[in-house]
Amino acid sequence: MSADQIKAFYSQNSQERYDVVVEAAKANQKLWTLADDNGCVVLDSGTEQCLVVWHDEAIAADWGKGDFDGCKTVAISLSDFIEKWAPGMTDDGFDIAVAPSLAGEGIVLAAQELADELS
Repeated sequence: MSADQIKAFYSQNSQERYDVVVEAAKANQKLWTLADDNGCVVLDSGTEQCLVVWHDEAIAADWGKGDFDGCKTVAISLSDFIEKWAPGMTDDGFDIAVAPSLAGEGIVLAAQELADELS
């Protein structure tokens, strides 16, 4: 993805970005997140612990620039997300932040809700 395409993606509102992620994840059968040697990036909103996901590796990498420079992109197959990640995250009390803006704004939902939408 080009820098202009990434910029255009982030110029959309949270619902538009969410819709793009869901449709692209269904088409590509994968989600992307960021991780370092200690595990996946989890954002703490004060009330929620959220795994951050995207539909595109380049967008995930771009979002990680700066605060998460030591992180690498990690692909999650849709089947693994639906069958393993979502149930585990639900058991552990983690939510999902779907493609937050560069300012950290985005749709947050339960992992199982996203899994249901992606099924």
